[in-house]
Amino acid sequence: MRIFLVGYMGCGKSRWGKMIAEHFNYRFVDLDTLIEERENASIPQIFSKYKESGFRRLEQEALHSIADTENTIVATGGGAPCFANNMEIMNKLGITLYIEGSPELLRERITSSKTERPLVKNFTPDELLQYIQKHLNSRLPFYNQAQYKIVSGNLELNHFITLLNPLINTANR
Repeated sequence: MRIFLVGYMGCGKSRWGKMIAEHFNYRFVDLDTLIEERENASIPQIFSKYKESGFRRLEQEALHSIADTENTIVATGGGAPCFANNMEIMNKLGITLYIEGSPELLRERITSSKTERPLVKNFTPDELLQYIQKHLNSRLPFYNQAQYKIVSGNLELNHFITLLNPLINTANR
């Protein structure tokens, strides 16, 4: 079984993915980290070298490369579901879970994060909030194709366990 975590940057895909994987004794794959390892470069360096279109190609290649891995939690990049037919592929390969966050929560997490995010690095807080609202709205049609949704904010690991336990138990029969 593969479980794909989708959602906007800052919603907690990597954080929760690691905890969920540890709880279920699954492998954890962060799609961005996989790309960085393959390219021997950071995401900002990859964006600089290949632009967004080149990065999206690498992202889809990475997604295809994990198609046969079992018992894996995959934290996708925020844009991964929105390009090519990635969301359709993820829905075919496993369970998709959208971690929803309000624009205000996402801004707070993005600005307090140590992760460099090339798409939003030069914004003031107000510009960032406007960007997130607009960008998130354009991505919602893709995120809403996820099979399940959970709202970020006051989440705890047991919220994910309660949702995923029956799905994992059914798949393991």
